[in-house]
Amino acid sequence: MSMRTALVVVLSQAHNDPRVRHQITWLHEAGWIVDTVGLGPTPSDEVRRHFELQPQADWVRTRPGAVIAYRLLPRRQMFRRLALDRFPAESLRALRNGEYDLLVLEDFDFLPIIVDPRALGTPAARGTHVHLDMHEYRGEPRVMTAWKRLTRRFRMWQRTFIGHPRINSRSTVARRIAELYAEEFRIPMPAIVRSAPPLHDHQPSPVSDDQVRLVFHGLASWQRGFEQIVDAMRLLDERFTMTFMLTGNEAVIAGLRSLASGLADRIRIVPPVPMPEISAEINQYDLEIIFLPPVGPNVEFALPNKFFEAVQGRLGVVVGESPMMAELVREHGLGPVVDGWTGADLARTLAALTSDDVAEFKRAAQRAAEVLNAEHEGRVFLDAIEANRAGA
Repeated sequence: MSMRTALVVVLSQAHNDPRVRHQITWLHEAGWIVDTVGLGPTPSDEVRRHFELQPQADWVRTRPGAVIAYRLLPRRQMFRRLALDRFPAESLRALRNGEYDLLVLEDFDFLPIIVDPRALGTPAARGTHVHLDMHEYRGEPRVMTAWKRLTRRFRMWQRTFIGHPRINSRSTVARRIAELYAEEFRIPMPAIVRSAPPLHDHQPSPVSDDQVRLVFHGLASWQRGFEQIVDAMRLLDERFTMTFMLTGNEAVIAGLRSLASGLADRIRIVPPVPMPEISAEINQYDLEIIFLPPVGPNVEFALPNKFFEAVQGRLGVVVGESPMMAELVREHGLGPVVDGWTGADLARTLAALTSDDVAEFKRAAQRAAEVLNAEHEGRVFLDAIEANRAGA
């Protein structure tokens, strides 16, 4: 029997995207030959061929060119000029000739490819199974910047393909986001594939009677509740220390450092570590703080990588009433759920914890790590594809 082949397409640095890398591993381990299209270098040794996306044409990247492309071109021409022209010709030829058994599209950035005759919209490609993985809920922008106003028509048109009958299977990151897409596009409920890391062999670190070590790791963004966390630290006693391990926006990191300057002895900001090392690095702490005031559906229904990385690090997890995270925290006994979204609410919840509470949360994480991991999610992802595979 010939080997099955898959092409995974993503508009990102795939080697830095843990969700994409997990999917490549799952497919490879299930016997698929995997090629990729994306930015940057080859994502992993499990990839046979990597096709690097090319920059957009020079004229598109000028201000007048962008206005012409986004405002004046017909939508299908817009897609070709802005997106499809970035694909290496060899990858498009393979799609057009039906050489791939499976096409995995990461989010809807390149979704119109399914009907374009330069790619999948040919009779020869009719047997290619199309799987769409929606990383989060992407609707109308909440804040309309000049750039978002310019690109809105294109983005909303790309998004209409989410419900297209050419898509054979779909997945997303959390139950409520799956429900939003199913309701809006009247499609079958997408499979829920959570962004969990592999199972790691850690033990919970010892708990001190006179110190609780709090941590937040991840993207530097004010939407991550940094102001509320700092406010809480001002109200908590010296038993509590807070560490931010941040990536990304240097301006936000500098702003946070300034905001916390009066608490330098109890709040510190440390450099990030490579993704495979996160669970081991955070294992020294006690509680991960994921306190996300619900400023939009993606934040409200978030179930981020850091939640599962904290579990693999054998930390307790403290969340607000974010329904997807709170559901798992309560199910597994991972920590308290804060009632309210102020720093005072967070401080009150933390102040009530004893060292015995913290130790029990970490033991609960040890148990939960056996089920909240990439191996479990991989079975869900592969089942979603196999159950609906075109031509199966």
